[in-house]
Amino acid sequence: MMTTDPVLDSPDIRARLDPSGMRERIAGLADQCRRAWEQSRAFPWPPLRPHVERVAVLGMGGSAIGGDLLADLASHEGAVPVTVVRDYSLPPEVDSHTLAIASSYSGETEETLAATEEAVHRGAQVVAVTSGGTLAKRCQEMGLPWFRVDYSGEPRCALGYSFVVPLALMCLRSIMADKAKDMEEALSLLERQSAQYRHDVPIGQNPAKSLARELHGKPIVIYGGGLLSGAARRWKTQFNENAKAWAFYELLPEAHHNSVVGYSHPLSIGPEVIALLLRPATVHPRLALRYEITGELLDRACVAHHVVEAQGRSALAQVLSTVFLGDYASYYLALLYGVDPSPVAAVDYLKGRLSKREGAR
Repeated sequence: MMTTDPVLDSPDIRARLDPSGMRERIAGLADQCRRAWEQSRAFPWPPLRPHVERVAVLGMGGSAIGGDLLADLASHEGAVPVTVVRDYSLPPEVDSHTLAIASSYSGETEETLAATEEAVHRGAQVVAVTSGGTLAKRCQEMGLPWFRVDYSGEPRCALGYSFVVPLALMCLRSIMADKAKDMEEALSLLERQSAQYRHDVPIGQNPAKSLARELHGKPIVIYGGGLLSGAARRWKTQFNENAKAWAFYELLPEAHHNSVVGYSHPLSIGPEVIALLLRPATVHPRLALRYEITGELLDRACVAHHVVEAQGRSALAQVLSTVFLGDYASYYLALLYGVDPSPVAAVDYLKGRLSKREGAR
């Protein structure tokens, strides 16, 4: 293993490619989670209606990923189901027994705004997590509680708020078990990880840098199951947005009913792809076996693969620590590709085109 890397260990390259400081925003996850936890526990949330049967998180992109992580935690402990709605319209089951959490960092996400209006119309109990914008304005007009996100950065970097604030609300209102001790463990683990992954730790001692070097130049497929299903999606989107790289995710055990059959053709793809298997420390015995079999199938298809073992005792610590490694790896992969990790030009182009089409109506 190389002890230093000409790109990843170069302060000059890092300064040139990251002028807006994405590195600092990634490194600050523990502090952001701590602030979000403390602020949300002090927030005057209203009492929940009796008999909350489900939670729906309404959001898109970086503002929705917190809902995926929340859904995994809720499922893991057997709490009420959490559904993430990434659409203009709501699924039929959203009704007066639903807690709807509208999550939009900017407050201007058109899909979330439309879904929020529909949730109110259906009689769901609605709260919002946003920095302001139209969503905050509509909440004020309709008398809905909204938590102000006190953070400046990209929506995907505000995960501490989009995940921890709804989590704190659900714990405070006894929809989920209290997570105070688990949060302490998770934040302590993130701080230890940060000391390992930070920019001035050379590649020979830096797991995030060495993983990025392993991924460089190849399309990436991330497998996740159980507690780390949402984390797999987070890794995929961080590689997309930060590294501007091809990345996809698959969920276990579902992938064993379809995707594994597709390893055969075209034959030339296998050696060009790398797969990552995000494995929880706490996993159903049959799912553990499926992780093992997935590795065997990838070997047969000549696909390089790397198992990422979750760290931590609690489910919360495992989720956050796995997300943190992926965030850092995506940052270092961006440096290897010679790109600024912050801007998302393709998304900006798409929004511009949609805006022009709207204006032409």
